[in-house]
Amino acid sequence: MADLVVIGYKDEATAQQAYDVVAQLQHDLVMQVSGVAVVRKNADGKTEMVTKTGATSQGALMGGFWGMLIGLLFIIPVAGLLIGGLMGAVMGTMGGWGISNEFRQRAQDVLKPGTACLVVFIEKWTEDKALAALAPLGGEVLKTSLSDDATAEINQALAHDAGTAQAPAADAPQA
Repeated sequence: MADLVVIGYKDEATAQQAYDVVAQLQHDLVMQVSGVAVVRKNADGKTEMVTKTGATSQGALMGGFWGMLIGLLFIIPVAGLLIGGLMGAVMGTMGGWGISNEFRQRAQDVLKPGTACLVVFIEKWTEDKALAALAPLGGEVLKTSLSDDATAEINQALAHDAGTAQAPAADAPQA
């Protein structure tokens, strides 16, 4: 079973520091991460993913699935999703993964104009050690656990996305 964790921060610089902490935790084998991204909301309310690479040795995770997941968590209102049959089906799939509308709403509430958050898809982790390493940065932590089937489905989609991108080294400098 994997976890989807969203940590809200007061600014993008702090979220980027958290991104670096996650990369170090992965290097130290405290976390096994399939995807990680920093998402910010500008003062005008525009939401965008600012991380250009994954913090994993599997490579860049800016592909379609990761972008869609971020979009569904932070950008598209639930009412708008239910209009189209495809988006309704995607929401049903997200619900099957354990990503409830309540979790989406809480994630949206954490990301206010002028703030940023870290979104991490975690395969395995020593949760107490990871949270202790991230604690000095503050932030509001949201977590949802995903079923084994959901984990396999998400990993397959992420692997497909990573396979279409150039894979950087795990210790490569971040953009």
